[in-house]
Amino acid sequence: MQIKSIRSRLSAYAHSFADVMADRSLINSSLLSASFSFYNALKWFNVFFSFLLFVPVFGSLLSFNLPHMLGFLIMAFLGYATWIFQGITGIPIFEEIRFLTLLHLTLHSFFGMWLEFYNRFPLFDDILHIHGGFFGAVAMFPFILGSTIAWSDLPPKAVKWKVWFSALAIVNMVGVFWEIGEFISDKIFSNYPGYRMAQENSLDDTMLDLIYNNVGASIGILLFWGYLRKSRDLNAFMKKMGRELVEFFELGRKGKRSE
Repeated sequence: MQIKSIRSRLSAYAHSFADVMADRSLINSSLLSASFSFYNALKWFNVFFSFLLFVPVFGSLLSFNLPHMLGFLIMAFLGYATWIFQGITGIPIFEEIRFLTLLHLTLHSFFGMWLEFYNRFPLFDDILHIHGGFFGAVAMFPFILGSTIAWSDLPPKAVKWKVWFSALAIVNMVGVFWEIGEFISDKIFSNYPGYRMAQENSLDDTMLDLIYNNVGASIGILLFWGYLRKSRDLNAFMKKMGRELVEFFELGRKGKRSE
């Protein structure tokens, strides 16, 4: 049963990746422009970044630095998470959100860790936390708004506040778990030379990271709301995404009951 489940997920990912390569308009969508050239450029940037994430993986295999290798493997897997999610659920993903996901992972894994930008440029970590908050809010915004439109009859003001607080809450939750992960990894791999995710004994570093996350998230939410007011087709897309979410979870519940 477990092997079947793994096969179905791999198959779903393969179909999703093939859909992107084949430019299926029903699945692939661009947020900022209806131009196919713009979408196509984003698509190939995303494919390039997804492969670039494997450079540190193979490099760390040669030097066999276990903590770095595990981190690089996780980042490489997360790089394909949007395709896997899209393939399993059938929920369309904006190509810009895929781009922000892969860009953030590449900046952290390839540039930050592999090329040691964290050590070379003191502001690199701060910029990445702002970008991480921005990316998290922009990535979650369509799902929160789409599910709210599909599931509830809230007035416009209530929808706005729900999206705002939900996006900030998710960004903060991820940020807190990231800081916990840094702390735990530093404790586990403290004997490995040159390995350190967090600044040693630095409460200021942790708090600033969380503040930067919120700054980036607030910028992302404000920009998305601003763009939403000007877009004609985005509301329809959000409703479509909400319906897909509803169908996915309803099918999941039915499947559990039948078992």
